[in-house]
Amino acid sequence: MRTILGIWAHPDDEVFTSGGLMADAVRRGNRVVCLHLTRGEAGLYYRQVWPAPELASVRSAELATSLSRLGVSEQRFLDLPDGGLSLVAWDDMVARLHDELLDVDPDVIVTFGSDGFTGHPDHQAVSAWVSTAVRLWDRPRARIVHAVVPRTWKETVVNRLNEFDFFRPGYPEFAGVDDISVHLDNELLEAKVDALRAHESQMEPLFEAYGEPFFRSILSTEVFRSGVRSNFRSRVLLDRARA
Repeated sequence: MRTILGIWAHPDDEVFTSGGLMADAVRRGNRVVCLHLTRGEAGLYYRQVWPAPELASVRSAELATSLSRLGVSEQRFLDLPDGGLSLVAWDDMVARLHDELLDVDPDVIVTFGSDGFTGHPDHQAVSAWVSTAVRLWDRPRARIVHAVVPRTWKETVVNRLNEFDFFRPGYPEFAGVDDISVHLDNELLEAKVDALRAHESQMEPLFEAYGEPFFRSILSTEVFRSGVRSNFRSRVLLDRARA
């Protein structure tokens, strides 16, 4: 049995980028763990501003439902501030992620690439921290893979999703020819669509706007690339790792 650890900024990041991968891993008998750094409290509730504590509770419950539809039973929160990850102390954050790696002991770590998939600063911060924490962890057998936006989205999908401000200006970066495309079979696609719809407060307006056939078409392929580990080293972190 292998262990796959997904590390994400907000609830729903995981299913949009890698829901099929997670469902397939569970189907194969592997252990899947999701770690979320925030509860998504700075987002919107059905496109409306909502009190942060209430939205955090809603999105946490939606995440639990979503993961259950993928067969994932292990999920953790670090409860960092949504929208403010770039302000969190670098060494402290890398140390916390390093501790999570030691505890979960994954064979594969799945997260954002340096572009953050959508260009979101929280996503980019997660990518940098994870790369550094994996480097510090120093487990040669472990692999880190980054979720990448499919090139097939370039002509039509990006423009449509941007009607809801899905991507930040200048993004996304698209998959290259050497990246690995995973095409979901019907069972995995059904599970992924159901899991995405569980994030109702975020996704229902998009499903109403574009319809389920649109989402089934764009969710049917997931693309990943092998991650490049950071060369960053911290004496404080190394001393902590040796303790």
